[in-house]
Amino acid sequence: MIKFLLRRTIYKELDKESQDRLLRLTKEEHIIKCLCSTFLAVIYLLTFIPVFIIDIWEEFTMTTQIVIIAFMLIYLLGCLVFMKVFTRAFFGFSKLLAKRIYFLACTTKGKALSKNDLKIIEEANENLYALIEMQLCRGYCYSVCFEICKTLKKGSIEFLAIKRFFPSNDEKDDGKDFTMHVLYVNNGWAFDTYSSRQYPIEKLHEIYKAKIYKTFSFEEIGSKSYEEFREEQEPKLAKWSMDNDCSMFWKEDEKNT
Repeated sequence: MIKFLLRRTIYKELDKESQDRLLRLTKEEHIIKCLCSTFLAVIYLLTFIPVFIIDIWEEFTMTTQIVIIAFMLIYLLGCLVFMKVFTRAFFGFSKLLAKRIYFLACTTKGKALSKNDLKIIEEANENLYALIEMQLCRGYCYSVCFEICKTLKKGSIEFLAIKRFFPSNDEKDDGKDFTMHVLYVNNGWAFDTYSSRQYPIEKLHEIYKAKIYKTFSFEEIGSKSYEEFREEQEPKLAKWSMDNDCSMFWKEDEKNT
């Protein structure tokens, strides 16, 4: 049922293959968001329950009922004012709650980034930790994975071409079937910035229908800044991408992965 609803709503503009892959990557994210919104909406609506108390107290005198009605009208007015003033903040809290639950239930599960690794990142690089914790690293796979590797001083980063997610009537923009992506790899698992989750590396390769370009260990990148690494590797990566039907935006605008 969940998959059916996501196919008909959030993923409705995509072809079936893209839907299948995205369901494996982001289904839990949307489920958690939906559950949090529903839960808080129910709590929100419960504030109106006292309006119906009058139906239970029909045996009261007319004077008492008038007083109760007046009180309920004032209460209802207060609820309407609350809705007007605090609705955005209320549902903003729902989004924050969903992100926190997703981080604890999904992001932290796996062998690429242990809880101790995440603690090290939090202490050493608060901005990087915030991007991971709040699922804000989508679109910044190059720099985020590079910084994770340098911060933890272990693991590696893997460059790979991944099959793009195509709209059902897409004209394929630049005509490329693949786009460049980067993973942080450790202990046979990978942290994926797109889904903000950890997977066995082989599973991600299968989901993304990946073509592997190259893996760089910490020992290879540890002495370089991100800018130095990018300047050094971009020409070779651009040529490989051109030869492998892959879009690559490292130089132009990183927020494309």
